[in-house]
Amino acid sequence: MGLFSKKVDYPELGADSPVAKQINEVEEPLKTLMGQVSDPLEVIPADGQAYVFIGKPPKKFGVAVIDSGEVQSFVAAAKEKGLEPVKIQRLNEQFRDAYVQNQDAQRYKTSIAGKEIVVTPCAELAREVTQIMGSM
Repeated sequence: MGLFSKKVDYPELGADSPVAKQINEVEEPLKTLMGQVSDPLEVIPADGQAYVFIGKPPKKFGVAVIDSGEVQSFVAAAKEKGLEPVKIQRLNEQFRDAYVQNQDAQRYKTSIAGKEIVVTPCAELAREVTQIMGSM
């Protein structure tokens, strides 16, 4: 069952929460990403960066990282590093597994540039995605 397979009304992210501050720090790169894709976005804040699941995880999705104000897709980063398609597929499966294992994490909604996004402040999911990205 995907996150967006049925419309879920998540609670609003409190504007004064520490997570909102993390989202504000990546707002400009998120706006850039929103201009490039029309799919739903789910942001996982992490230490000094944020991960974005694009699309409808855990079935059909992509992953991007926002680091130092820059957005880079996982696939682009993997190709830059010269990874074989089989290795990229294996890493995508690891992203899917990490997402499914943390599917019960608390999620919130917030708006950026008039578009609603989902925010998942799950330290375990952030840690797992960081580990997968680092294994490239």
